[in-house]
Parts: sequence; C-alpha cells; structure tokens
Amino acid sequence: MRPRHTPPHPWHPLTDAEYEALLPYLPPPGRRGRPPANRRRTLDAIFWIACSREPWRALPPHLGRADTAHRQLRRWARAGVLDRLLLAVSGKDPTAPAILRRLEYRVCRAWRRAARLMGVGSLSFARRLGLLTALPCDPRWLPDPILSEIARSLANRLLENAGAAPLAAFRDCRRLLAAAGGSPRRFRLK
Repeated sequence: MRPRHTPPHPWHPLTDAEYEALLPYLPPPGRRGRPPANRRRTLDAIFWIACSREPWRALPPHLGRADTAHRQLRRWARAGVLDRLLLAVSGKDPTAPAILRRLEYRVCRAWRRAARLMGVGSLSFARRLGLLTALPCDPRWLPDPILSEIARSLANRLLENAGAAPLAAFRDCRRLLAAAGGSPRRFRLK
C-alpha cells in the first residue's frame, strides 16, 4: 500500500456503530488488572487526547480521569491491541468492518501517542502499512531492521577479510549501519 497521511478531523464521541465495530479488537474485560469502569468513555478519552494533541492533564472531566485512560492506552500498546486496531483501520484486513475506516485518524494518533512503548517492531509494522500519520517522524529517520541485518552481515564479512578490504569500505559500512539504525534524535523509544 502506498504511504499516505490521514487527513485530520476534529474529535467527536464514538457513535454506537463505531464502538460496536471496535469491541472485537479490544481484549475481553476481566483479564489482568482492574478494567476501566466505562470502556467507551476511556476510548473517547484516549481519542480526545490523540486528536487534540493536548497533554493528559488537559482531559475534560466528563471523559474520566486522565491517569485511567493513559494506563489503559499503555496496557493496550504492550498487549498488541493498538497494532491490531492499526491493521484494521489500514484497509489491509479484509475481515475488518468498513466503518473502522472512519476511525483511521483517531487510531493512528492514539498509536503515535504510544509508539515509544511498542518498540522497533511496531514502528516497522506501521511503516509497512503505509500509515504515516501513526509514525512519530518521517519514515527515513526510523530504524530499518532488515537493512540493519544486511549491514551487520556485510560488516562481519569485511572484518573477516580485514587485510584485503580497503579503509574506505569500512567507512561506507559504518555509514550504512548508522543509516540502518535511524536517527534517535528524530524519534524516541523507551
């Protein structure tokens, strides 16, 4: 799929149909930890923060406590729920209901808020889906695990043949490794 930015839109509460479409992607309540009292309100709070780009302390009181919504976002990020939601809204999952496409911006922004909790694998996943709105920076600044493996094997071969390899090859290999690792100043991981 061609990389694309999702056009922003203002926040509004989830409709009944949108909430029902999201439920199959959320873990069943009652698993580890205390579930939120009102999952729909918690989702609305997460999406409000994601769409408004405000700090958590700015969450309106009618959407619940900010720490509850933030904790739930962290749990879902670590459990892979946000990755499943991202796949569903991307259009690459044929079993996902069409109504989820309307939630693409909100899910991408929520995923972006939690990106540093999910690691390089999830960043690569979002990059492969082509959802640029979900990424914390331009894709060229992100690590490329496949390129990193190629560069590492090339560096090992050069080190094995150190006597025959010119110094310029080592410099090129070092540049390739640096490019494969991305630019940590442009994005942050935990």
